[in-house]
Amino acid sequence: MADVELFWDPVCPFCWVTSRWVRQVQEVRDLTVGWRLISLRFLNEPIGYDDRPPFYPAVHARGTELLRVAAAVRDDHGAEAVGPLYEALGGLLWETPAPRMESGRDMADHQLRDLDLPSVLEGLGLDPTHAEAATSEAWDEAIRAETEEATGRVGGDVGTPIITLDPPDGPSFFGPVISEEPPTAEEAGAAWDAMVTLARWPGFSELKRTLRSVPVTALTAPFADQTTRMR
Repeated sequence: MADVELFWDPVCPFCWVTSRWVRQVQEVRDLTVGWRLISLRFLNEPIGYDDRPPFYPAVHARGTELLRVAAAVRDDHGAEAVGPLYEALGGLLWETPAPRMESGRDMADHQLRDLDLPSVLEGLGLDPTHAEAATSEAWDEAIRAETEEATGRVGGDVGTPIITLDPPDGPSFFGPVISEEPPTAEEAGAAWDAMVTLARWPGFSELKRTLRSVPVTALTAPFADQTTRMR
């Protein structure tokens, strides 16, 4: 049983940065992480995309395609294969600079470019034919159920990531949403300890602001000094 579960969608930059922080924490804390699946596409179905940028639906659909591959990998290779796969996918999506990066549309185009998924899988020692799962809706029921499990733990009206301590019944929260990981593993561990302290306090509910710095990745570097507002 994992000490922590982190529910991820590969196309969420905040989720990616939080996952990098959690991996930092593992360097200085005895922490096993279960990497679970959550789909932004399925999360947004009830509210739609009327007030979102026009490229959001396509990007979220791409995220679900990659989650299908992760579900197929997990089914065949076990849960321990999911974390390395997310790390590889996140590297492709967020740590690969784009030739042009002047707008959100450029970032979306980078997310939607063709990915050599068979090579990614083969490089991880996984069956490359699992890349075919990207276009198979056969995995959607499992991903949808996992998405509902994640949101059920926190009460809904959230995004990614969702983190659960002592799963499945320990405290769960949306976030923490961070724009960059701490500069050292020791500072990452201290930040983790602070989060755990709050999470385990039964009276704690939420700490939030909608004005955030743009997540710091190789892809988003041209926007790193900007802020964004999130619902």
